[in-house]
Formats: sequence, structure tokens, C-alpha cells
Amino acid sequence: MATYRKVRPRWADAPASERGAQTAPPAMAAVIDVGATSIRLAVAEIGSEGAVRVIEEASRGVLLGKDTFTNGRIGPGVLDMAVRVLEGYARILEGYGVQRRRAVATSAIREATNRDSVLDRIRLRTGIDVEIIDGSEENRLTWLAVRSVLRGHKALEAKAALLVALGGGSADLTLLRSGEPVQSGTYPLGAIRMRQSLSSWHGTPESRIRLLRRHIHNVALDVAREIPMGEATQFIALGGDIRFAAERILGEAAVAEDAIPSIPRDAFLALCDEISGDDTERLAEEHRLAPSEAETLVPALIAYREILSATGAATIVVPQVSLRSGLLLDLAHRGESAGLEDLRRQVLAGAETLGEKYRWDALHGRHVARLSVQLFDALKDEHGMGVRERLLLEVASLLHDVGMFVSLRGHHKHTQYLLSAAEIFGLSREDMAVVANVARYHRRSMPLKSHPGYIALDREARVVVNKLAAILRLVNALDSDHLQKITDLRLLREEDPWVLEVTGSGDLTMERIAALARSDLITEVFGRRIAFRQAAP
Repeated sequence: MATYRKVRPRWADAPASERGAQTAPPAMAAVIDVGATSIRLAVAEIGSEGAVRVIEEASRGVLLGKDTFTNGRIGPGVLDMAVRVLEGYARILEGYGVQRRRAVATSAIREATNRDSVLDRIRLRTGIDVEIIDGSEENRLTWLAVRSVLRGHKALEAKAALLVALGGGSADLTLLRSGEPVQSGTYPLGAIRMRQSLSSWHGTPESRIRLLRRHIHNVALDVAREIPMGEATQFIALGGDIRFAAERILGEAAVAEDAIPSIPRDAFLALCDEISGDDTERLAEEHRLAPSEAETLVPALIAYREILSATGAATIVVPQVSLRSGLLLDLAHRGESAGLEDLRRQVLAGAETLGEKYRWDALHGRHVARLSVQLFDALKDEHGMGVRERLLLEVASLLHDVGMFVSLRGHHKHTQYLLSAAEIFGLSREDMAVVANVARYHRRSMPLKSHPGYIALDREARVVVNKLAAILRLVNALDSDHLQKITDLRLLREEDPWVLEVTGSGDLTMERIAALARSDLITEVFGRRIAFRQAAP
């Protein structure tokens, strides 16, 4: 069943005093979210101050996740339904004269073995390029939306809060400290995924619920090993199923009027007990739900209950936002310096949290990171890279030694493994693959095509790794004894060799020897030998 509706214009991410103060015509923007249970559209105006006003939304239930999580691929029938929905959305975009747009797909298409064919079919039939995003990007976009609505709310002022966005394919969890994201992860707790995992079970409804609870409990234990959920005193939840719970407990009218409703913990637990034994048909009939919504309700509420029980939160805060809200805000503010600095701060906070997990040498990591970005900036005209690559170098520099948590011997290889498997808020899987490779080459061998992790990157990413690893390799040598004796550096780009002039205290003979030995990758990448010189006092 399709749902198309004009919505009362609502503004986001701008103070009330700025609304209506637009000096230029608003830009038309649209976002499409291709999820596991439905395909949703939001059309909005973006004002000159970056404020977002949603003017139309559309939603159509398409169970892409049911195919993917059962068979591993999207079947032709479901694909054809998705294409027809997107053809309709394309006509809406054309009617509005949309100038900015972004269409994204999450776990259902991301995990399908035939995802490339699916995306190609969609593009050819509709003209819409759908971008597959990973859990890290979902977390970032969700956070943008939540922050815009909860500014000044106690949930963001708490020492620790847990943000949970549960969809059809996965659950995205982010730990916030004083309103800043420091840890995040994506876990297999999607409602459709969990339901399909038990599709072959033919026991009683009661035994099915017991199995579902056991499965969710086991996944929650795994989550708790990575994210300290017990520290959270505030619980922020997103998703259609938790909004249903809010409407049942607080009343539809109250939820519609309040942009930030809160559900008492005890009332939510009681609701879970009340409906967990109901079958899909009864839920659909009693609560006037579409079949696709009724199928996901019980697994989703049980998952929310399990995660909530691991925290100390007394209420569930349910802001009226979604992934689409974050997509629109990202379109409105993309490229702004304040947003980039926000992202940098959040990424580095996540990197330091990861470093603490592996008992890093914080002084050494921060020192190498500071000097690395100095050298990056000094080589700007030579490497031609931008702020994104600078941030990846900073993260790799901070964490280049975390492999020592596994073993001192060959720790650069252990670092690569740990980072390639880790998640840092704001960095995609592709970003983490670059970070892992840059950190891997801070010592010993230079990048070789015989190294699986390196050759798995595309050509452009390998070039970035070469340049960033060359910088990290040299700078790490300047603090090889972890004493932070060198406080500053300059690169004097004379004809040949370039002169690395350092400011420091004490005898720097060992630093000079190490730097000259580790300048091999700089010479190979930039074509210049390096000379070492200590600045005059």
C-alpha cells in the first residue's frame, strides 16, 4: 500500500528567528531511502540560511529485506515492484523541479549478492542513481537529524546516552557522551532479518517468541562487549515501531503535537508484554496496521526492550526524525566549514575511544598525529589531497600502534587487522580500509601488490594510501622512542634533497637516523630525497 501526503511545512536546523528571513529563493531538494521494508521519499525546500522545510513525503511498502535475508538476493518480482515505486518518485521529483537529491540504500540491497544488477536496473529504468551506504554513514546521518531536534534537551546533556535506530535489516547504536558521539556500531537486530531467521520454524507461537528473545539476548550481549550500554542514563530511539509504541502509550494526538515525546520505561515494558504473544493477523486487525508493519512489530519491540534493559534509562525519548531528516540536513549543509569541523571532532573522539579500548600510548599517538598533519599541510601543493584525506591521516596516526594490544611482534600487521574490522563514527568502511592500510605501513615493508589488504583497494585509494603512509612513516620515526623530543617541524622544499628542519630538545641523533631510514616512501612517492636538520635554538 502506498502512502503519499502533503505535510504541514516544518523547519529544521534553524532558530525560529531565522525562519522567513530568506533572501534568496529556496532550493528544491529530495531524498529517497530504499530500506528493508519500504521505499520512502521526502521533498523539501532548503532556505538560504540552510533551514529545511519538508513539503511532501511518500512511502510504499516493498519487502526487499525479506528476499535478501531469506535467499541472499533480491528476486525479480520484488525488484520490479521497487522499480515501479521509484518510477513514480522520479515523476514527483520532475514535477517539483528538484535541484539537489540523494537516494540511498541500506542493508537489504547492501547485503544482496545481486546488488550491482539491482542498482543498474533501477538506474536504467528510473534515472535514479542509488548509493549504497554502510552502517557508519547511517549512524552519522541519524545523528545529524537527532541533534537538530534535541538541541538543549536533557538527553543530549547527559553524561552518557544511547541512540538506537532499529530498521528492518539492522540496528544502529551510538553512544553519546555529553551530546557527542564517541562509539557506534551496526548489529543484526533488524526486525525483518530476525523474523526471517525463524521462518523455517514450525513450532508454537510461544516457542517462536522464546527463540526470538534468546537470539536477541545473545546479540545484545555481543553489543555490550563493544559499547558500554550500562553507562547510559538516557535512551533515544528511532523507528516506526517505537513511534507506534509511543502512540499506544501516550495517545496519537499527544505524539502528533509533541516533537519529542518520552515513554516511561515501565509503561513500555508493559506494552511489550501485552502484545508480544499476538500473531501478525491479530496485530494488523486490532491496531489497523499494514501487514508489513505488523510483521516487524513484535521482533522490533523485543529488541528495543532488550537494549533498554541494559541501560539505566527511566524513559525512552522518541524524536520525530528519520534517516531522511539527516539526508536533507546533510544536503543543506554539505561543504560548510562548521559541519566539517564538527565531523572532525566527532571522528577523532571515536578514534580516541577506540585507542583506549586497545590501551594505546595516547601521548605518542597524539604527538605523531599533530606532526603528521603539519607535514601534510606543508606538502599540500605536492600531494593535491583535501580535508577528507587529512582527517584519515590524523586517525591513522593516532591509532598506528594499537596492534601492540595483540603483540609487539609484527604489531603493524595487527594494527591493520584491528582497524579494518573496527567502526569509528563518521567514517565509512572504505575510509576505514584506507586508515588501516596507512597505519600498517608506518614501519617495515612499504606497500606491495602482494599484500591482500592493499591490493583490495581501488587504484585511487592505493594512491592515497601511498601518500599518507609516506608522511606517517617519516613522522613516526621522529618519535620512535616515544619521548616527544621534537616539538615542531618544517619542510624546506629545495631542489634536491628537501630539508626536514625540526625543533626539539636534547640529542636528536637517533631521530635523525630513524627519519632518514624511514624517508624511503617519501622519496618513492614524491621523487625527492630527504635531509635532516635541527633548527638553531
